[in-house]
Amino acid sequence: MKKVILLIVLMLALSALSFAQSTTANITANVNATLTISRLTDLAIGNVSQGGTVTILSTAAAAASFSITGAASAATTITVTLPANLTSGANTMPFTGQTPRYNTVAGAAGSTAFTGSSPYSGTTNGTGGLWIYIGGGVTAAAAQATGSYSGIITVAVTQP
Repeated sequence: MKKVILLIVLMLALSALSFAQSTTANITANVNATLTISRLTDLAIGNVSQGGTVTILSTAAAAASFSITGAASAATTITVTLPANLTSGANTMPFTGQTPRYNTVAGAAGSTAFTGSSPYSGTTNGTGGLWIYIGGGVTAAAAQATGSYSGIITVAVTQP
């Protein structure tokens, strides 16, 4: 009888072992470079006379410039928000933005104009760099109040 019970216990143990299985899974993770954007220069329109117009092209040295650093060769979405007006106290003066440009090397020379409207798409270079250039202009009314006018250009970037 002991042999029968021992045989049953042994069969149950072996049957449990035969149904137990396991496998493994690999774990992977990609660490991307931190995405940053830095303002390099402000848009410097300079002096404009009452009744006059001054425009700074996006390729000019006086254009606003920004440096983006992120993942290498990565699709990048760039959102540019321009003011409709510059202000000086309670006074306003219309602002017209130029089409922003981008380059995968520092410098507006050889840069490419974005197509369409914001948000724009670009790709960082092999080391994760991308540069953005933005110009614009103002037209002062004949009786435009004198003063120092200013506004804000906002550039936001994302990568997947």
